[in-house]
Amino acid sequence: MQAVVGRRALEKQAASTNTLSRFETEILVAEENLRGLRQLNAAWIDRAMVRTCHQRIILNMDSSESPAYGDQEEAAYNGHFGCVFYHPLFCFNQFGDCEGAMLRLGNVHSVHGWRQVLAPIAARY
Repeated sequence: MQAVVGRRALEKQAASTNTLSRFETEILVAEENLRGLRQLNAAWIDRAMVRTCHQRIILNMDSSESPAYGDQEEAAYNGHFGCVFYHPLFCFNQFGDCEGAMLRLGNVHSVHGWRQVLAPIAARY
């Protein structure tokens, strides 16, 4: 996001880590703000795709691990990975653009929530 808003944001931080953390955990989690972020991401992808000559779209969904340190809310132990983490799900197109993502509990199966990530992407196309 810093790169998007301008070069100065890369060189100088506008807010402290605590302020950013509160913003992420109190403001961004409001449903209307999450919806806005999803729409913003979709708009960026749509603008990039207009400039791309393609006749089909290839989507790749994959889960990842995001380790949690301390007592982070909704982080969970996953026996398969043997650690406490979040288990995000990502969907990328063939150009490497992140079409969608979902932050999930660490103890969910790799395919949990796939339809919730994929359905809005498929509807856009």
